[in-house]
Amino acid sequence: MKSSICWFRSILLLILILSVNKVFSQSKFDLSGGLGMPELINARLKYGQKIQIGLCVGIATVFGNVDGSFAAEVKYNFLGKSKYVEQAPWYVLGGLGHYNLQNFGDYEQYKFAFYPRIGRTINFSKKMGITGDFGVFLPLSAYNYYTYDFKILPSGGISFFIRL
Repeated sequence: MKSSICWFRSILLLILILSVNKVFSQSKFDLSGGLGMPELINARLKYGQKIQIGLCVGIATVFGNVDGSFAAEVKYNFLGKSKYVEQAPWYVLGGLGHYNLQNFGDYEQYKFAFYPRIGRTINFSKKMGITGDFGVFLPLSAYNYYTYDFKILPSGGISFFIRL
């Protein structure tokens, strides 16, 4: 729990520093919040235009247990045109994450996983929009190696974003 709070504070500090610094292009940072599986209720920070790199931190409290996730992601915007921005609306996303999911069925046993997805961005203006994507959850390791059972599970999410 302490590490989740530390990561959250670090990300907020990074956002504050980068939003005040005029050296970086303001339209290259995206801050988003959303719902996803296995990211839970999440916050993301991404940097880039055509290729974006970012971090995702998720948390949920279910039946008194705090579940969490932390992932590094790469997103490639590759197809289509948007009315408001130059960034293509269709994308592929790949994430590598660490999970502590105690109340989520088949996802509970897995510690590290990779999730490739395909998705679409809908821009409401130059500064905001929503994204939705779906794909698979590919477990890389489990908490208990003796009962490890490899399963391909669904993965997906929806989020609202703001370009900083």
